[in-house]
Amino acid sequence: MNFLNPLFLLSLLAVAVPLLIHIFSRRRVPEVPFSTLRFLRRSDRRSMKRVNLRRLLLLLLRMLGVMLVALAFARPVMRGGLAALFPVAGSKAVCILLDRSYSMRVEADEGQVFSQAAVRVRQVVDHLGKQDEVALLLFDESQETLYGSERFDRDVLLGSLGEIVPSWRGTDLREAVSAGRAFLRKSRHETKELFIISDFQRSGIGRRTRVPAHPERAFLVPVRPGPGANVSIETVLTPRAALHGGEVARLSILLRNNAEHKKARFPLEIMIDGSRIIEKEIEIPPGGTREESVGFPVEKTGWIEGKVRKRSDRLPADDERYFTLRVREKMNVLLISGDKGFYLEQALCPGGVEGDISLRRKDWADFTSADLDRAEAVVLGPGGGALRRDAGFIERFVRSGGKALVFVLPELEPLVRLLGGASPRIEFRLMETGFLTIEKPHGRPDLLLPFNAADIDALVRVKFRRAAAVTGVPAEAVLLRFDTGTPFIWEKSLGSGHVVFTAIDPVPEAGGLTLSPYFLPLVQQLLLATGPELPPDEGAVVGNAVTWEGPFTAEPLCRMPGGEMLKPRMDGVRRGKGSHPGGGERTLLIPPPESPGFITIIDGQNVAGRVAVNIDSRKESDLDCLGGEEAADSLGLENFLVIEEGDNLAAGIATAREGREISVLLILAAIAVFVLELVIAQRKHDAAEESRDVG
Repeated sequence: MNFLNPLFLLSLLAVAVPLLIHIFSRRRVPEVPFSTLRFLRRSDRRSMKRVNLRRLLLLLLRMLGVMLVALAFARPVMRGGLAALFPVAGSKAVCILLDRSYSMRVEADEGQVFSQAAVRVRQVVDHLGKQDEVALLLFDESQETLYGSERFDRDVLLGSLGEIVPSWRGTDLREAVSAGRAFLRKSRHETKELFIISDFQRSGIGRRTRVPAHPERAFLVPVRPGPGANVSIETVLTPRAALHGGEVARLSILLRNNAEHKKARFPLEIMIDGSRIIEKEIEIPPGGTREESVGFPVEKTGWIEGKVRKRSDRLPADDERYFTLRVREKMNVLLISGDKGFYLEQALCPGGVEGDISLRRKDWADFTSADLDRAEAVVLGPGGGALRRDAGFIERFVRSGGKALVFVLPELEPLVRLLGGASPRIEFRLMETGFLTIEKPHGRPDLLLPFNAADIDALVRVKFRRAAAVTGVPAEAVLLRFDTGTPFIWEKSLGSGHVVFTAIDPVPEAGGLTLSPYFLPLVQQLLLATGPELPPDEGAVVGNAVTWEGPFTAEPLCRMPGGEMLKPRMDGVRRGKGSHPGGGERTLLIPPPESPGFITIIDGQNVAGRVAVNIDSRKESDLDCLGGEEAADSLGLENFLVIEEGDNLAAGIATAREGREISVLLILAAIAVFVLELVIAQRKHDAAEESRDVG
C-alpha cells in the first residue's frame, strides 16, 4: 500500500483526541457507607463492569472512526494481490495529449520524433476498452481536439491520427494539461487517466505554480531526440525603409550553435527569388552565437522574396528563414522652383533617361495645395519664394508622412525656419576670395553608398563660392559638413514625415558642384537614401496576427503561406497623402499564419505588399528537454508514472492500473463506525435512564 497524499497521515495524531477526552472527563465519586445498601455492593460491581466495557467500546469506535477519516484523506492505494479484493469500475475516462510543436520535427535514428510519438499513441489506444470515454488532444501553444467520444472507437481515432504532421509553433504544456483536466472533470467515470506524450521542452512548461490536487492518474511518455548538434537561424533583420534600384541592401543574420561541446561549421546561402546570390562559410564555437552582416545590390524593383538557409541538421525547421525587401520603382516628386531651377530639374530627372524619380514641376507663383496630391516628396528650389500659405501647405504635407528636400536659400529662409523647428541662425556667404569645400566624412554614410572612394575624394575637392552658413543645428542631425564646420547636409523628423536641408545653391555661379558629375547622384540620394532611422524588420511570426497599413484602390485580398486566399478585416480608413480617389490608408488585420513563407497582399491586380513569416526559433531550438519526474513536478502532477522510451508501455500501464484507491471505502467505513457508536451510546443512555427510574 502507498498513499497519494502522504502528508495527511499526520492527521492520525487526531486519534488521540477521543482518548484524552475519555481520560480527563472521568468523574471521581467518593464512597459513603450506607447501611441499607451494603447488600447491593456485589450487584453494583457486576453492573459497573458492563458499563466500563461499553465505555471502552465507544472509545475504540470513536478512535477507529477518526483513524479511518485520516487514512481516507491520505488516499491509500492497494497494490499487488490485495488490490483484487477491492472492486473498481470497468470503464474509465482517458485523455491523450499529443505534442505537435515544431521541436517534434527533430530527426532521430528511428525517424522523426513525431512519428515515434504517434506509435506511442497507438500503444496507448491498444489498452482502451469500448466502454471508455476517450479524447485525443493535439497541442502546441494552443489545443485542438482531434477525437472525442463517450464510446471509444479505435478505428476512428487512429484514422483521425492518419496524416497529422507537427505544427510550426512552440509548446505550452501547462495549458495543454489544463485542457486535459477540463475534459476529465466533465466525465461521469470515476477512474480518470491522463496520458502526456511529448519531448517535454523546458521552454514549454513555464514557471511552476501551485495547483490543487486532482484525482486523475497521469502517465508521462517522453519521446526525445538523441544527442547531437543543432544550429538555428534565429533572426534575419532587413531595412524597414524602401530601397531603390542599385542600392545596397543589408541583412543582419543571427545564428546560434545550441551544442554545448561541439563547434559548428557550415555553408550559409542567401537566395533571392529562388536564385543563390551569396554563399559563405560560417563557424560558431560551442554554445555560441554569430551575427553576420551581408550586403548586396538590388536591381529588380517591387517586392522581392528572399531566403537565408544553411545545411540541414537534425531539426530542419530552423535551418532557413524568409525575408522581404521593397525596391521602389519610382518616387513621385514635386519640384517647386522659379526660373533658376533648370539645373535642379535636370539633376532630379535627366532628359531622356529612365530613373528612379517621376518628376512634376510647379512654379512658386502657381503652386496650390492640390499639387501635393499623389506626391511622396517635394523639392523646394530657387527662384520666387514661398508665401505664408505655401509654407503651411508644405508643413502639413510633411507632418502627414511626406518628405521635403529644402535648399537653404535667401528666398526660402522663412520656410527653413518653419520646418527646421530649432530656429537655426543663417548667414548667406559670398566668398570674394577663397572658397569652401566639403569635410571628408569618417567612414561612408548611407547617403554616399553609391559613391566609391575615388568619388568621395573628388567630391570633397569641389569648390563652393556661395553657400549658407548655418549654426544651431544639433550635431547628431548633420550628415555632411563644410570644412568650416558648418552643416552642408542635415535632416529632421517632423510629425510622421522627414525634412532634408542642404546648403547647396543649385546654380553654376555658386560653385563647381552644379556642373560636376556628382550633382545628379547627390541630389537623388538626398531624396532616396535619407529618412528617419526605423528599426529593422523581422517580419511576422507563425501563430501571431499580422497588421498591415497602406493605401488601397480596391478591396484587398491576402494569399497566405499555404496558398489559401482570404479577405482581411479592415480597421478604419483614413485619407492621407498620395491616396487614390475612393481609397485611403487602411489598416488590415490578417489572421495568424500557420506556416512559414510569405503573405502576399493584393490590391486589385497589383501586389501591394509582402510579409515574411517565420517560426520563433528562440523557443525550442535549444532542444532542452526535462526529465519525466521534473516535468511532473513542474506541472503539479501527483499521482503519475513516467514511462521512458526503453520501457514497456503496456507493462507500465498495467502496473499503474492494478492499484486500487480505497479512499471512498474508508469514508463509508468511517460513517458506519460513527453510526454504530451513536447506536451504542443511545442504548447506554436509555439503560441509565431505566435504572434511574427503577431506583
